[in-house]
Amino acid sequence: MLPGEQSLPEVIVSPDGHVVNNLFLYRCEQSDQALARQVNEDLMSLQVYWFKSHRQQLVCPRCASSNLIRKGWRNRVLMSSRGRLRLKVLQSRCKVCGRTFRPFNGWAGIPSSRRFLEELVEKAVTLGTQFSFSRSAETLKLLTGGAISQEGIRHKVADDANRISLPQPMAAQTVLVDATKVKVGRKQRGEPVYLAVTAERGPQKHGRPTCIKSLIHLHVGDVAPVKKRLRAIRPDYLVHDGGENLTDCAKNVQRCRWHLAHQLKHYLWQDQVPHALRPAFQERVRSILADRMKGPSRYKRFTDNLMALGYKKTASHLHGAANEAFTYVKEKGFAYIDTSPLEREMRELNRRADIGARWSPKGLENVLKVLFHRRLNNKSKGQT
Repeated sequence: MLPGEQSLPEVIVSPDGHVVNNLFLYRCEQSDQALARQVNEDLMSLQVYWFKSHRQQLVCPRCASSNLIRKGWRNRVLMSSRGRLRLKVLQSRCKVCGRTFRPFNGWAGIPSSRRFLEELVEKAVTLGTQFSFSRSAETLKLLTGGAISQEGIRHKVADDANRISLPQPMAAQTVLVDATKVKVGRKQRGEPVYLAVTAERGPQKHGRPTCIKSLIHLHVGDVAPVKKRLRAIRPDYLVHDGGENLTDCAKNVQRCRWHLAHQLKHYLWQDQVPHALRPAFQERVRSILADRMKGPSRYKRFTDNLMALGYKKTASHLHGAANEAFTYVKEKGFAYIDTSPLEREMRELNRRADIGARWSPKGLENVLKVLFHRRLNNKSKGQT
């Protein structure tokens, strides 16, 4: 062996063509062990310095005495994404009542009720919003070596969801509301998920327009909570899919033009209009809704004609939406006059919710709330 050379385990030099891979794994293990030792040494030095500089401010949690002394170290093992960290935590003892405690824990953020570092928990929650909890636990263990059970990830996601405080929309912002049914609860057809976001046009990026969105409401169940939320914030401009009556939930309410024409197919079926003729009716409605000048008058004539032809269901559908079909013509403040920016989020919602099994309503709400809060509210501006 030449001077300066370091001996390596014989298992690294294998005849199966995996020498580089084996060497890499060996060095990763050595690096993680060295990292754990260095973190422990740095933490011990920091605690000694901190105790000396804060000794006058420290008091006993039992008797509030400031007559304290150092009392050795307490071993603590925490799991991280780089393996197990064996740490030593400074202990202090009260000379009055004899209470021994660890004053550094609260100041440094060392968790006392769990054995995971926050950075590992953060990675687990991120995986839990994207995959099933069991797959998230397996992926976390495979990629980081840190093991959190699927039940543990579920609890961490629920804790994060309970801590989320959704923002209030600013004045003159446009709020988009949409809903979709998912397999949740006891009902055969499931329950709806209501999603409400603010949307405004962002800057051009790479030659393409961007949309800035922010989550302001999400829940699983009936429509009452979303109505309560909208009435509380009273947005200036609201665009919705027409599934519920939200007339009194905003100052200016616009019916999504795409949904209005798309939903026509169902009512035409109820009026026994032949399948081949339904697209022509839908296309006619789309052209009317896009006509800013003569659209309202054309809309009324078309509705009257449908009623005269005996298509009462279809005519009633259009008549019920008449007051919200052309709000954008009178009010110019709408950033969008349809829910298209929200449809991308609805596809993401369906992707996460469709797991081949039924969720509990609260369980799905927790996952989706964390997912979209991180996706929209904690994302840098200028998202597409």
